[in-house]
Amino acid sequence: MERTTMRLWVKVGLFLSAYLPLFFILTIKNWFNLPTFVLFVVISVYSLIWWWLIVRIARQTTKEEYRVTAATNKMKESLTYLLPYIIGFLPLNVNIWQDWAALVVLLVIVFMVYVNSDLLYVNPLLLFFSYNIYELEVYKPSMGEETSTQMITLITRRKKVPRNMTLSLHKVDKATYLEE
Repeated sequence: MERTTMRLWVKVGLFLSAYLPLFFILTIKNWFNLPTFVLFVVISVYSLIWWWLIVRIARQTTKEEYRVTAATNKMKESLTYLLPYIIGFLPLNVNIWQDWAALVVLLVIVFMVYVNSDLLYVNPLLLFFSYNIYELEVYKPSMGEETSTQMITLITRRKKVPRNMTLSLHKVDKATYLEE
């Protein structure tokens, strides 16, 4: 039951899209600051392109059948993702490079913690668009019973993923799948 790692661009996309609302808050607080507005636009465009690529890549892959042996909803942990949003309500002088540097250092640290603690999948923006993230233990029915299980991450609109359910999934990355 080895969990394979995601590509860096998928991780960065998940992370930035999760903090898009934070950058929106910072943009509102610093409305007449061009660098803040440009940063928000860049992160917005990156997040939209990232999601479009994820869906496009998934649709180009053939569907794979999996049977679920265990499921954990990762969106229940979304409150831990909201802690850095407090930054948006602290005094931040966007005209001082030290405040920008401190924000970047904080976000890099948060990124590393989330990647290494498997919290990266908890993305409030996905929840806002009615997606749920599940960590599933699955096996391919064509390969036999539960002897060859593996752990995957599922992005889906389902509210529940019951045990013994068979799913047809598009592969997004090594161990990440999308259900349309």
